[in-house]
Amino acid sequence: MITINVKAGHAHKQRDDAVVLPLLEGRKLTDSGKALQQASGKTIPSFLRKQDLSGSFGKSRTLYGVTGAFTRRVMLLGAGDAKKLTLHKLRLLAAKAARKLDAGGAQDVSLFLPELAVRGATLADKVQAVAEGIWLGLYRFDKYQHHAHQHNRTLQSATIMIASRRDLDEARLALARASAIAGGVNFARDLANEPGNVCTPEYLGEQAAALSHAQLNVTVMDRQAIEQAGLNALLAVNQGSAKAPRFIVLDYRGGAQADAPVALVGKGLTFDAGGISLKPGPQMEEMKYDMCGAAAVLGIFKAATELNLAVNLLGVIPSTENLLGAAAYKPGDIITGHKKDISIEIQNTDAEGRIILSDALSYAAAQQPAEIIDFATLTGACVIALGSHASGLMGNDEKLKQALKASGDFTYDRVWELPMHEEYQEQIKSDIADIRNIGGREAGTITAACFLSRFVGDIPWAHLDIAGTAWNMKGSELSAKGATGAGVRLLMDYLIRKQR
Repeated sequence: MITINVKAGHAHKQRDDAVVLPLLEGRKLTDSGKALQQASGKTIPSFLRKQDLSGSFGKSRTLYGVTGAFTRRVMLLGAGDAKKLTLHKLRLLAAKAARKLDAGGAQDVSLFLPELAVRGATLADKVQAVAEGIWLGLYRFDKYQHHAHQHNRTLQSATIMIASRRDLDEARLALARASAIAGGVNFARDLANEPGNVCTPEYLGEQAAALSHAQLNVTVMDRQAIEQAGLNALLAVNQGSAKAPRFIVLDYRGGAQADAPVALVGKGLTFDAGGISLKPGPQMEEMKYDMCGAAAVLGIFKAATELNLAVNLLGVIPSTENLLGAAAYKPGDIITGHKKDISIEIQNTDAEGRIILSDALSYAAAQQPAEIIDFATLTGACVIALGSHASGLMGNDEKLKQALKASGDFTYDRVWELPMHEEYQEQIKSDIADIRNIGGREAGTITAACFLSRFVGDIPWAHLDIAGTAWNMKGSELSAKGATGAGVRLLMDYLIRKQR
C-alpha cells in the first residue's frame, strides 16, 4: 500500500505533484479552493467559466501551472450536491482521484477532501474514509502478470489535508485505523485472488500461522488432528481431493481474561468443483473464490491485532477442496460430524459449504463464545436475491443482527436481512436422517441458514451469505476485478463499536 500521512496546511503552499480540491455542484469551491483561487488571481475563475465542469459527482478537470501555487497540477474534483454527501462518497472520490493521478504519472498528492461537510460524520470519520478510498481504490492483484501487462505504479504517497493542527492527533488515530482495516481488506483480497493451485488448505493454514501478535495463538490441525477432533463432516467433503484438509483455530486475547470471545467462522473451500454433483463448466474458474469467508476472517484478525483491539476473538476456519476423486462422498450418503446427535443426509454434494461449516459451528459453540458470526459464499440463491450490493443476513439474535445492520450501513459493506420463519426448517427434514443438506429450489439461502442454525445451539448467532459480494468480475471504484474483501470493514466497525 502507498504511504499516506495527514497534516494541516493551505492548498497554494503544497509542493506535491498534485493537489486535489473538491468542487461542489454549481461550481462552488470549498475553503481551500477559495484560498487558492485568491492566490491564483484570475486563473481558476477563468477556467471554471470556460470549462464544462459543474461540480457533478466524480467529474474532474486538471489544471497545470496554476499561478500562485507551488504544485504542478490542481485537480478540481466534483463532489456533487452538498446535501447528499456521505462517507461512502468520500471513499469513492478519494479512490477516483488516486487512480486517475496514478495513471497520469503523479508521484505524490495532497487531498483536501475532509473539508467537505458530511452530515453526522466527525473529522476522524472523514479522514478514515478518504484513506480507505485511496488504499482500496489503488489495490490490484498482478503478481502473475509480466512485461507489458504489468503497470508500474507512479503514485507513491498521499497527504490528507485538514484545516487545523489542533485536530492532528485525532486525524492520525483515524489514519492508523484506516491503515489496519484497508490492510485487512487487501490481505483478504490477496488470499482470495490466488489461484487454487497456490491457495490450498495447507497454504491457508500457513497464512493464518504467519499472523503474528503477542496475544494471538494459531492452531492448524492436519488430517490426523482433524480425525482426532471428530470433525467428520469436513473429512467427508475432503474425500474426493488429493489435497489434505486443514482446520484452523485462531485465539486472540485482547480483552479481559474473563470475557467470552466473539467467534468468527469462515468457509474455506479453496476450490469447489461441486463434487459428484458437478458444477457447469462456464465460470467454474471463479470457484477459487469459495474461500472468501475464510479470507474475511483472516483479514479481520490481521486488522484487529494490528489495532490491538480490546476484545477477545475466536476464529474457526474449516478448509478443503470439493472435487470428485474415486473416494468422493456421494448423494445419498449419511454422515455425522462434530455434533454427534445430528445425522445429515447428503442429497447434493455441491451443497458442501454448509457441511464443513456444521463442524466449524459446532466446534465454535463448544468453546462457549459470547456470540458466533459466520461468513460464507454459501448460495447462488443469495446472488439472485440480492445481487452484488448486499450480503444476506440471517440469525437467531435480534440485537446482534441490528448491530451488524448498523455497521453495514456505516461502512457501506451492507447487509440485508432475510427471514428464518419456523416453516422454513421443515424444508430440510430428511426421511432417513435427522436433516438433509438441501431444502429444495424455494428459499435456498434461507434453508441453508436453517441448516447452519442446527449447530449453534442457543448461542447468539448471525450468518452472512457473501456469495454475491465476495467477488466482482466487473470491478468498481473501490475494488479491482476479483475479490472484494467483503465483510472485513463491516466486522471491524462492529468490533470497534463493542469497545466503546
